[in-house]
Amino acid sequence: MKFNKKNVLFIISIIVSIICSWLFIRKIEWSLLKNALKDANYWFVIPAVILTLLVYLVRAFRWQCLLSHIKRVSVINLLSVTCIGFMANNILPARVGEVLRPFLLYKKENIKFSTSVATAIMERIFDMLGLIIFTVVVIAILPHPSTTHHNPLGPVSVNGVNTIKESIIPSLKKWTEVFAAVGVFTIVSMFLIVIKPDFFKKILSKVCFFLPHKLKDKIFGFYDSFVHGLKILENKTQTVWIMALSLVIWILAGVEIYLLGFSFHIQLPLVGACLVAVCIALAVALPQAPGYIGVFHIAVLKALDIFGVQTSAAQSYAIVLWAIGIIPSTIMGFLFLWREGIAFRDVVKLEEEIAEGKLEESEGIIEDTPKM
Repeated sequence: MKFNKKNVLFIISIIVSIICSWLFIRKIEWSLLKNALKDANYWFVIPAVILTLLVYLVRAFRWQCLLSHIKRVSVINLLSVTCIGFMANNILPARVGEVLRPFLLYKKENIKFSTSVATAIMERIFDMLGLIIFTVVVIAILPHPSTTHHNPLGPVSVNGVNTIKESIIPSLKKWTEVFAAVGVFTIVSMFLIVIKPDFFKKILSKVCFFLPHKLKDKIFGFYDSFVHGLKILENKTQTVWIMALSLVIWILAGVEIYLLGFSFHIQLPLVGACLVAVCIALAVALPQAPGYIGVFHIAVLKALDIFGVQTSAAQSYAIVLWAIGIIPSTIMGFLFLWREGIAFRDVVKLEEEIAEGKLEESEGIIEDTPKM
């Protein structure tokens, strides 16, 4: 095996998932886990799955808004591309779905590839901003352990036991200022780039002075496309709407976690469920194996431990929550792949091209498939 960037990152990802999986599995008492899964009320899985799928629909609406100043694209087409991208992230390495989505948009809607990439990056930026705002609000309103029993939001109740770990919540509250500062810095930076694109391009030019001309041209071309993607910020109404949709995505994730808790008799307060959503979001940003195996599970386990949830209940809950997040989106991705007339082997081939840094050559991979 050649130890290039691709293979090193892949090895690190696998190691991270193996370590997290071991940390999750080593505490399992299989008889208790079996009983917890057996005694669960799976009726609550239905609304949880619906909310999971609704998140993808909201993402498609948001992407439509981000593309509105470039081209009017139907929500169903964007939903198709979104689901295929997340399916690829679930089962293929290197998070190929992040590049696959704009590539499919380029093929499907004839939008310049670099512009499609820029809008996909804008999606992630708004994801981050939404998560920062969501996190700040969640941490700010988390009940202090000493006031939990008197908090109108309600304490966590697990088999009649109400508890929140006293040492963690105050520590989390100290991070609100850090998250807020990062959010403000990101928003200000985006608006400054929109207002003074040439000024920042000059700075970029000075930073990249030592690079080969061909590479610099690519960087500047991407920068121009990125600035074009940022033009949506000139429309204040659209910007507010996109930000609102970004917050809705995280709120839906919190509500999904809250509802699924009833399946395992874990009665988290809604704000507690939202904190679990934040922990999952931060954890899955790490390098890891496809499908977030291990990392997702340990994040849920540790987050629920803050609220004193029993280990067997937390483990069974984490397994089902992971399945709800992975299985429906993967099925939807394959269905939309079939709808678009794309063979899965073409997606795998694209992943190989991307991993080898041959993206420019990969634009012909789906050339022979039926027109989308």
